[in-house]
Amino acid sequence: MALPPSITVSPMVTQEADYGSEMGMLRRAPATSAAHPLEASERSYYKRQGEFRMTSASRAFGIGFATHLRHERAAASWPEIGHLGFLPKSNAHVQALTGQDLDLDFTDTLGREPEVTHNPHLYMDKMQPRPQFGM
Repeated sequence: MALPPSITVSPMVTQEADYGSEMGMLRRAPATSAAHPLEASERSYYKRQGEFRMTSASRAFGIGFATHLRHERAAASWPEIGHLGFLPKSNAHVQALTGQDLDLDFTDTLGREPEVTHNPHLYMDKMQPRPQFGM
């Protein structure tokens, strides 16, 4: 059963066309401004907390203690110290020194790198220096 030819079907007009909301998903937010006023503050939270702890430690115990803490943190965060390349990387020592091990964060569960186990024998053979014979 077909429609009679005298009836014309016009497209439906909605109110969305009046407000321009159909184009809302095609435009992005401006990249020059932050999405939220607290976003910039949250990015520098751990840095500001570390600076505050260092200044309070130097006021309470002296500048030598604060320098010792800086050196200890720098040694723990050095990539070659205390880490074998075939084991998954863990920042447990650095997090314990900075106090981040007590914080529950987005990166604790979702921001982890996938664990890929490498053959430890091949890795250690590659890391050992080769004997060089002069000819």
